[in-house]
Amino acid sequence: MRTLPAGGALVALALLAGCAASPPPPITTIGELGAAYLDAGGQCDELVEQYRDSDDAPVVATCGADTELILAGSPDEALAIATERQLREQTVLVSDRWVIRDPDIETIQQELGGQVVTLAPADGPANMADAIAFDADGVVEADPVPAQGDPEPLPAASGTPDVLVVIDPACEYCDRLLSASGEQLSALADEGGARVAYLPVSLSDSIANGYASTLGANALACVADAAPDAYRSFQTALVAELQGQPFDAASAAALAAEHGADGDDVGTCIAEGRFAWWVRQATVRAIEQPLQGAEPLRGVPTVLVDGQAFAGDVSDPAALAAFIGQPAGR
Repeated sequence: MRTLPAGGALVALALLAGCAASPPPPITTIGELGAAYLDAGGQCDELVEQYRDSDDAPVVATCGADTELILAGSPDEALAIATERQLREQTVLVSDRWVIRDPDIETIQQELGGQVVTLAPADGPANMADAIAFDADGVVEADPVPAQGDPEPLPAASGTPDVLVVIDPACEYCDRLLSASGEQLSALADEGGARVAYLPVSLSDSIANGYASTLGANALACVADAAPDAYRSFQTALVAELQGQPFDAASAAALAAEHGADGDDVGTCIAEGRFAWWVRQATVRAIEQPLQGAEPLRGVPTVLVDGQAFAGDVSDPAALAAFIGQPAGR
């Protein structure tokens, strides 16, 4: 089981906003970056270059706690660093190989160009408030969660067990759960044996996995919004794929299309991280608020049935079926 980070720390996707005022100057050294920063109106003139473990590591210069200049080895590395900084809820300016964090970033952008990377509030996906639920009538329709609001609670399940499955797309044991019981859970809902809801959260982002927790949860939200009937099979396939490779937007969009979510808007939604704000807020709610009236999220995967947590082997479909109160393989 993936447990929560110490202190309940969260991770979230970096959204790119803004546009370059002019092509950025060619910057090849940290000295050139520092000079460009000051020429662009940067006020912190006591920049100190930080120690590097190797010659291949990015060059970093800092000034106090709020200003940071980074020269990466490539544009892709710079974008990865910018995203990582946003996982710390920092706003940065990125272009080519460099990244700048400073309180007056918009003024600096006017002179240097580049893109401001920040997390912008936005409404959540349709049908996912916060979990996407299925019963004998199909998906339980739900309005999007407002950017600054809370989800409307699901109506009570109609005389059947109420199952909630909480997963992180990058979680190995979540993959084991879905591989073992995904089809069983789908059949259970479709046949009216239970209402089964799924809540993706983001607990284990890293540069190495391509921010698979947040970007994967966003991809799931995109499919829930546009093609909810494809959600369950896509979720199982995506989580399995992410165990062997970092998240890749094009690959995720292709996989969504294979499972029936083939609209152009789905691919655009996945690529731009449209529901990243919702992922962050849904994860916060799951950690801070009781799930099914029981207790807040403590780790993934979590399966709750009418407020009771499944404590058995997530790879054992018979054990899970018994816990839900259904014959195995239903």
